[in-house]
Amino acid sequence: MPLLRKDTPEHQIYKILEHWQPTDEILLVKELTDPKKKLSSLFAYLYNKIKKEYQSFPIRKNGKNPFTHPLNVVWDLRKAQVKDEVTLCAALIHDLIEEKVDLYKKEKKVDDFKELDKYENVLWKELTSELTELCQKHKCVPAVKEVIQTVELLTRHKRHFYYRSISAIFNRKNDALKEKAIQVKLADRIHNIQSLDCFTEEERIYQCFKNLFILNNTKNYLKERYGEKSNPDKAVHPTEKLFKKCCKATYDAFLVIDRMCLAKGITAVESMLQLAFMKYAWERSGLWEVTSIDPEETHPMRLYRGIVRKYDARLHLEWEKFREMKSLEEEYCHNFFADYNFTSEQLDALIYYKDAYAMKEVIALLLYDPKYVVKGFGCSKLCTRGFVCMSK
Repeated sequence: MPLLRKDTPEHQIYKILEHWQPTDEILLVKELTDPKKKLSSLFAYLYNKIKKEYQSFPIRKNGKNPFTHPLNVVWDLRKAQVKDEVTLCAALIHDLIEEKVDLYKKEKKVDDFKELDKYENVLWKELTSELTELCQKHKCVPAVKEVIQTVELLTRHKRHFYYRSISAIFNRKNDALKEKAIQVKLADRIHNIQSLDCFTEEERIYQCFKNLFILNNTKNYLKERYGEKSNPDKAVHPTEKLFKKCCKATYDAFLVIDRMCLAKGITAVESMLQLAFMKYAWERSGLWEVTSIDPEETHPMRLYRGIVRKYDARLHLEWEKFREMKSLEEEYCHNFFADYNFTSEQLDALIYYKDAYAMKEVIALLLYDPKYVVKGFGCSKLCTRGFVCMSK
């Protein structure tokens, strides 16, 4: 057995292409920022602040310490060579206001948006005042304003749908602020998508779909700002690197979903589902246009129509529409695969399998085809409930 060598050209390429993994360690300030930097004192202050604040926040759904989330976000930004101190400071507190509003909502049992807005405004004033006072001593008040603006852009108000909060980022006119927010959001979604241990298949797909939406808009942004020329093995700009790593983390998550579904006892039809997708993709140019389910279609290609529309409805909390589309798929699978006598759980697994299988292929196209984006799947289109399509 030859000795492992880590100085070869092959291993260097591996280090470029490797998928990032989260850490459960409580990373220290000195591991996350350069103490010689101008805003190092602000970063250290924010680190200690959220360390204390997060002690009152609930454990993450995967059972991990909530404090590890902002640390992982900063850690991934550092791995992407993000050196901007404002971005790193914003990453530390990107969830702070949302988490405190959630905690207030739960403890006080508040459902009124006006009251939640009022409480959120109080939090913003307190945070702004606190950081401004701190930075007046260190003569870095303009930086604090940038940090606050970036975190505001990343914070979702309770009255708003997810699409609207993401739209605010990508439709921002200030390019410098927009890029900071995009970088933090990508790092945030990398760690979130790596933290789905206790989620069901349906919950996992929902989280992955949110990533797909963000990644598609990031791809549009990268094309517009940096052009289409891209080496899939290298990422020159930090935003591009974060985009690629988020794509890979999302692809991994879709793979896990498919494995979970196969474990439910549907392997007998695995190749049929895959080949139906290939037929849909090549014969019907399926990845270039997603339409509604066609009830007249009898070939299993029909299962790959309308996936974006279905999860778009889920993200907009249009439960009746979402359940109706899923019900049509269940009925079709029940009839088409009648010979197998699949249970309800297995029929669900079939649907989740084909959804994850199709969407991971879209992720691969976003990652490796410089020209590919899902047109019509952008912020402004979906936020006005416009037509949803998928095309090159």
